Amino acid sequence: MTLMNSAGDRSVAPRSKKPLKLILGIGALAGVIALGSTLAANIKLNSGAPVEFGQGVAQTTACDDRVVVTPSSTFINSAESAGFIFSSFSVTDISSACNGKIFTIKAYKNGQNSPLDLYTTTGVANPFNEIQILDTAGAFTLVGAGLLSDDIQDISTGFNVNLSTGGRPVSTAAASAQDVDRITIESRDPIGAELPVVYKVGDRGPGGGIVFYVSAAPFTSHGSTCNTACRYLEAAPAGWNNLAKNDTGMLWSNNDSDFTGQNTSPSSEGFSTDEKFNWKIGQGFYNTSVMKVTGATSDAQAAVLAYSATDSSAGQWFIPSMNELNELCKYAHGQITGDPKVKCESGILKTETDDDLGGFVQDYYWSSTEYDSYTAWFQYFSNGFQADALKYGTNFVRPVRAF
Repeated sequence: MTLMNSAGDRSVAPRSKKPLKLILGIGALAGVIALGSTLAANIKLNSGAPVEFGQGVAQTTACDDRVVVTPSSTFINSAESAGFIFSSFSVTDISSACNGKIFTIKAYKNGQNSPLDLYTTTGVANPFNEIQILDTAGAFTLVGAGLLSDDIQDISTGFNVNLSTGGRPVSTAAASAQDVDRITIESRDPIGAELPVVYKVGDRGPGGGIVFYVSAAPFTSHGSTCNTACRYLEAAPAGWNNLAKNDTGMLWSNNDSDFTGQNTSPSSEGFSTDEKFNWKIGQGFYNTSVMKVTGATSDAQAAVLAYSATDSSAGQWFIPSMNELNELCKYAHGQITGDPKVKCESGILKTETDDDLGGFVQDYYWSSTEYDSYTAWFQYFSNGFQADALKYGTNFVRPVRAF
């Protein structure tokens, strides 16, 4: 049986000094229903008082007959429109029998058969009215129609999804909580390309490169085809640039007076006390896309964007962010990768080889991470040293891609 709980996020975003009407007593589940052989049944929530959510729908799933769906809401107070918004939900008590299944979550208004629009995303024309989530041995990732931001978190026995995000691009919850009378959850088997493929470091990646980083949890790389469900980074093989066996030096940018617009707010993902958001795993694609400001040139960006190991990888390669570059440096030295908090150290470098696994040089490699308007970060592949250098300087480059 699917149970639906109601929980309210009481955060308030005041934008007006108009008096607020306080709604009290967000109710708990009133009862448990035995579904028997029926597909779905209604359960009454919060009866007898003003509420944010109306009714709930309990719906059986193919893999489990007892999961708990808990919707939450946020009160938005503005002069134009004030009210509770269906802002997040969690699904818990998911059994191991659901491993490999895809959940589809929708919400409905009472008396309507078409699902409600759940959220909108900047740059996407149509709103999203469902969310699909793949269960991989208790690790959950967005697939199909889903958020474009990294707002799914694994929690005990399930996952939590936020519908309003502050990432790039921005997603905004669209459904009034008072309209959410039913929430449905269905499960199915993955089909075709939805089936997960497991890679390990050193494997040939789907883009023709070499896998050098495997993430324990999904990360977001906006612009990459994997979007919010990225788990791997692969590096272009040796000889990527005009079939030269080793990497070559390139200009980061001939503009050293303008900021690129990268997010330089503090971050704690890696090991450096100087680390900013634009260091993070998953930021390389966006960083690279804005490296060349209007009127400037960037040899490094142009060469990487023009590279394509396979037709399917065209347009997906980028210059790694600092944390991505550090993982590449670790791979190049035969060091264990996967933990951004571990720094690259000196060791035997994978230089020119008979295959395409190496081709690295003991020199300075550009990241796509900007330091300030004059300089960008680099890493020395001889010993892992990191610093910033003038953007119009020449350092080596190795493209990577996320999938």
